[in-house]
Amino acid sequence: MDNVNRIRSGFFAPDFTLKDSEGKMIRLSDFLGKKSVLLFFYQGKRCKFCLDWVSELANAYDRIKSKNAEIVCISPDERWVSQKLKEEKKIEFPILKDDDTKGVSQAPKVSEQYGVNILKSEKAKFYPAIFIIDRRGVIRFKKICTHPNKKLSVDELLCELDKLS
Repeated sequence: MDNVNRIRSGFFAPDFTLKDSEGKMIRLSDFLGKKSVLLFFYQGKRCKFCLDWVSELANAYDRIKSKNAEIVCISPDERWVSQKLKEEKKIEFPILKDDDTKGVSQAPKVSEQYGVNILKSEKAKFYPAIFIIDRRGVIRFKKICTHPNKKLSVDELLCELDKLS
């Protein structure tokens, strides 16, 4: 969690462009002025806790959309793995692959920009993270989940989204 405090509530969220599980380019700035974004970083298929949380978000998708918000997930998994998860869990929101884009744009991985480690290394310490970004692109809420018992409930996330209204 070395960089966990790099990005804080009140900061502008770093913009990014990543491919979703279907190969479509998704930019955070595409949502600016339109919707708030619930941005969820997770470790991918090897983290049961993370997958359970993705399922909970999928089950609450309509409730979250009713708050004029979109869910965007970022994982290190290959796009085909995320596509399979979307099909199995009937997930409607995008799951993006956190590619190493240094060769293209000299930019670090999005997880690094947000101070979150979602490396595939078994030795890497990882904590799933949620950011709520308002329509202006400002981070209004941030939670790094250091233990499964301390994860936020969907109702708590909805309360945070209500604060943006």
